[in-house]
Amino acid sequence: MSVKKLSRSSALVAAAGALLLGLAVAPAAHADSAYGCIYPQVCIYDDTSVTSPIVGRFQQVTSTWQYLSNPQSYYAVVNTRNDDVAYVLDSYGTHCIKPNGSMSSSGRITAIRIDSRSSC
Repeated sequence: MSVKKLSRSSALVAAAGALLLGLAVAPAAHADSAYGCIYPQVCIYDDTSVTSPIVGRFQQVTSTWQYLSNPQSYYAVVNTRNDDVAYVLDSYGTHCIKPNGSMSSSGRITAIRIDSRSSC
């Protein structure tokens, strides 16, 4: 094998190694969507099933309630956010949904608030 071919082969092996090392060291993305709800949204579904149509999508962290224009009875909520909780206000009271969590209820949902806390 010639010196030129050897150094070309060595360069390819080194480049492949660097690429693999970069992939092994790079942090894994944890931005997941669920049931049609795109990260980083909190979605409200038309019924207690997450297979029902989405009727509301929220994304902003707020210090006050975000009221629904059309309050839903019998609903489900999916929180695709990785580090933020979502509070839901319905006819039964206030519920906290953990990051990447969900819930359903027969109550009438009226408002939602996304908080930067990572636990309920």
